Amino acid sequence: MSRDPDTSVDVRVRTPAPGRPVVTVTGHVDLHAAHRLADAVRPLVDGGQDTVLVDLSGVTSLDSTGLTCLITAHRTARSTGTRLALLAPSPPVLRMLQITGVDQVIPTYPSPDAVQR
Repeated sequence: MSRDPDTSVDVRVRTPAPGRPVVTVTGHVDLHAAHRLADAVRPLVDGGQDTVLVDLSGVTSLDSTGLTCLITAHRTARSTGTRLALLAPSPPVLRMLQITGVDQVIPTYPSPDAVQR
């Protein structure tokens, strides 16, 4: 069964605190949808933000394209002085992060409150 690429992932950005946007992602982050995550995160990590939080609690699957998107965002954030952190990855996403070692590179927290300012 194929999914409609436009509806397989939902990406929303909100800024509950100045300089600390939260990107909430739900659905499947795969080859067909990872660009939506990249399009939302890229301008935030290009500078001007203290910390960018990516909430992965609603992500049901993350493939290598989605993983690459997160790694690229992390590298860009580091180069611009912005901190990127992942929030509450769902069990399948956490497993992917652990298997690949990405959880050792990009900080992961259970909630926004756990991320120190």
